[in-house]
Amino acid sequence: MRKQLLRDLVYLCTSVFSAGIRNIAVQMFYDSYYPEKKETLVSAALFISALCTMFGIMLSSRIIRRSMQGTGRSRFLLTAGMALALCLTFAAMFLVQHSVIYMVLFGISSFCLNFLYNVFDVFISGTVSDADREKNVRILLTYQMIGYIAGPLFFSFFAGSPRLCILLSVSLLLVGYLPVIRAYTAYSGGGSGRMNASAADAEPSGEVPASVQKADRTAMIYTFLMYCATNTLMPSVAYIMKDHLHVADYAVKSSLFLAGTVLVSAVVIGLFPAMKLWKLRTAAPLAMAAALGMIIVFHSSSPVLLTAAAVLSGIGNGIFLSGSRYYVNFSAAGRGLVGRYNKAMTEATLTGYMMAAVLSFLCIRSGIAVEPVKLFAIILLLAAAGFLACSRFLRSDTGKRHKKSTHP
Repeated sequence: MRKQLLRDLVYLCTSVFSAGIRNIAVQMFYDSYYPEKKETLVSAALFISALCTMFGIMLSSRIIRRSMQGTGRSRFLLTAGMALALCLTFAAMFLVQHSVIYMVLFGISSFCLNFLYNVFDVFISGTVSDADREKNVRILLTYQMIGYIAGPLFFSFFAGSPRLCILLSVSLLLVGYLPVIRAYTAYSGGGSGRMNASAADAEPSGEVPASVQKADRTAMIYTFLMYCATNTLMPSVAYIMKDHLHVADYAVKSSLFLAGTVLVSAVVIGLFPAMKLWKLRTAAPLAMAAALGMIIVFHSSSPVLLTAAAVLSGIGNGIFLSGSRYYVNFSAAGRGLVGRYNKAMTEATLTGYMMAAVLSFLCIRSGIAVEPVKLFAIILLLAAAGFLACSRFLRSDTGKRHKKSTHP
């Protein structure tokens, strides 16, 4: 159990890096140095980051099988070198003031971060025992929730202190990545069994029933739409607070809003079995759409309204994260859903940021307020996800899976 807790710290550290930079630090950077073009530049930086993230996921997916069949030394050099590059580029982001250099560093750090994330996620998911799978999902989601809270809060207070941010990057490298690098290096399973199926990251084989293949495709599209909506929303919260709701000290208060959302998500994940949350997947987009609708309709920075919106968003996000992870982690070997899930998440992020960049550019040129348009577009994505959540393919496959599985 102790080794599992230490190994899964990689999920905590990845969440601190990604949530802190994407949702707060990059917004503060462009608001400080390029206030007149901040909307477009932030969207462009996030799009480049997502593009590099996609390349990191794609490249890591290609070499996972080969790395598992190689020596422990080669696995160590690969992951330790990538972790060092992540640390250096991430730290350098807080020492520059030029937009292009900042975007380049942001892109490289995103590539390294998600390369490592996909390698370690496939490795951990493929080596955990069947009896510990649900426990592992709870651990990794708990770590992610903590990271989603800690990252934005830390950078909202200390993004202007390069030394503290560099210290954070070094500390996360030592605390979060060394245990999983050691476990990955020492692994001697030879890429067999469930690990082999996960590392293959292949499309479903001919042995998988057609109904299950359709269910998997529908689930991945649902995942894509939900991540597209949430990854467009989360980086927009800071500017929604500042420009749409006119909140003073927007960085701290938007971080608190995100923290409240994540805390509620963590409570939902902790209190309810993932299997039941997957059954409630339709409620996830409905709750989040209701939260955004409240912000659009009431257009108020009232603490009561923002708290209600954070609670609804947290409920929806918790249902989605736990339920979708259940679907992926409890899938039969050979379906390659861990890699497909990470790919869908990355493609959704890329699409969401590109959509945000285009909307920002068009709205600014037309003299239209950006944030209300973004909120409406996110609601449309959530509506599409809600429609897919009711798919007969997902209902059919879920029933079969529950009959065949037992859970603690």
